[in-house]
Amino acid sequence: MEDKIVAYVDKTIVKITGIQVQGIKPIELEKAVAAKIGCPVRVIGVTSTSLKMDVYGLDPESILRDEQGLLQTISLIPGLTASDVTQIATAEKAKEISAEELAKRTRTCCPKENWVGL
Repeated sequence: MEDKIVAYVDKTIVKITGIQVQGIKPIELEKAVAAKIGCPVRVIGVTSTSLKMDVYGLDPESILRDEQGLLQTISLIPGLTASDVTQIATAEKAKEISAEELAKRTRTCCPKENWVGL
């Protein structure tokens, strides 16, 4: 499974694929994702079967590991646990979309309308 960035974009929670996450610095990650997709984004967390990164300065509740100690989910929002991010990432209502598709979508007056039909 590839990395999925769970984010709030255009008034919608989405799971963005196609972006490799090399480290967790929320502001830098948001800037990189926003530059890639061409609009503002608020990163909620990152999920994968195995995240390869060092994690410093996060509460234990913000990190979810498997039995082998591999990172699977990291929450980047204060007060939101890694388990919460996992639930959001597995929810059917959270649309999964590649970064390329997200960057190519047409822009409308109402950002929420960007997701109609997806």
